[in-house]
Amino acid sequence: MKLKAIIFGLILSCGLAALIGFGAATSKQTPPEFRDGDLIFQQTTGRQSAAVLAATASPFTHMGIVRLRGGTPVVVEAIGPVQETPLEDFIGRGDGRRFALYRLRDLPPEAAVAMFRAAERYYGRPYDILFRPGDDAFYCSELPRLAFAAAGIDLGREQQLRDLNIADAAVTALIAARWQKHPDCWSAGSAEACTRIIQVQPIVTPASIAADSDVELIYSDF
Repeated sequence: MKLKAIIFGLILSCGLAALIGFGAATSKQTPPEFRDGDLIFQQTTGRQSAAVLAATASPFTHMGIVRLRGGTPVVVEAIGPVQETPLEDFIGRGDGRRFALYRLRDLPPEAAVAMFRAAERYYGRPYDILFRPGDDAFYCSELPRLAFAAAGIDLGREQQLRDLNIADAAVTALIAARWQKHPDCWSAGSAEACTRIIQVQPIVTPASIAADSDVELIYSDF
């Protein structure tokens, strides 16, 4: 009887852990079938990733759009230049090779074509380390938002920097390292003054795209 009680306790505790773990109640553990327009998320490492992690309270620090090339999936992403990356290379870059796959509930084929056509116009454009709006340079979640917008799909939610946890030490460290490159802060005089200026800067995060009511979780090993 004592052994049975121990086993039952272990099962119960594991079940509770699964329910309270991030995404565990809805994550799918069957290997996914990738489709055009799927959204793939991962957690990367480094100073910027730590800042995104802290600012958004989400494990997703980078994302891209899945595209099938002759049946082989690649990821359209803003990583250096905007480019297509082999899926295996994208997954291998993530911490622990973990990734999550989300899918729009309704993505007509013609909308996917329009979205990829828009994304192709941005190929080769540089990464935006300042997360500013515009299409001269891109950060990761800005690319899918603009590409899908060209197909008439409003993806994710635009916020202001002050809506995020920008007071976290990881975020302030990133701002301290980059503020002098920000055009809006050239006369700010300090990282703190720059933060006050840019707190109204619009931004769309990977977390807001994953939380969009028009997308559903297909797979996650987080």
